[in-house]
Amino acid sequence: MEYSNLIGHLAFGLIAFSFLVKDILWLRLVSILASAFGMAYNYFIPADPMWIAIGWNAVFIAVNLYHIAVIIYEKRPIKMAPKDKELYETLFKELSPVEYLKITKIAEWKKFKPGETLIRESHMVTDLILIYNGTVDVNVKGEKVAELKDGQFVGEMSFLTEKSATADCVVKHDTECLMWKQPEFKDLLKRNPSLYYTIQGLLSNQLISYSNKT
Repeated sequence: MEYSNLIGHLAFGLIAFSFLVKDILWLRLVSILASAFGMAYNYFIPADPMWIAIGWNAVFIAVNLYHIAVIIYEKRPIKMAPKDKELYETLFKELSPVEYLKITKIAEWKKFKPGETLIRESHMVTDLILIYNGTVDVNVKGEKVAELKDGQFVGEMSFLTEKSATADCVVKHDTECLMWKQPEFKDLLKRNPSLYYTIQGLLSNQLISYSNKT
């Protein structure tokens, strides 16, 4: 096989291979390599360089380099408070540190005493609540049906469905929570698709786990 054909096959082969790459950083790197081979092929092989193809490949390389810089920036180590670090490592590891800081920036830490009601049955829910430390009873028609503990969400069904609460959620023991106002949190997720799918996955998994137990 001639070297000219080899360069062309490498360019298109790398493009095909990129469709199999799941890690976004490696996907960008493979795409850059494919564009580089494409530039080489279109410059050296034809009688006259194909500047349109070369130019567009250069644009693709620049775009991918920009996104690689963003990925590296978002994955950089960030100093967190002890509570944030614990939550991030146990529950939000799928997010980059920068993404995690985005969601905690609009959240509020609150403490509740036994007997306080976080959510009332048949009422609209205004907050998404994450239990950091404590216990919350889930009651339907006055009967306890579940118990939520550390690392579990309260109000996730209403957050996903935008419907009123199907149960009362009452604090059983001293409880500390991280709370988001639903409209503000949803607005953030709409502007950050990767965040949206990760958070939706966390909430959906809890609902599935709860359904399996009941």
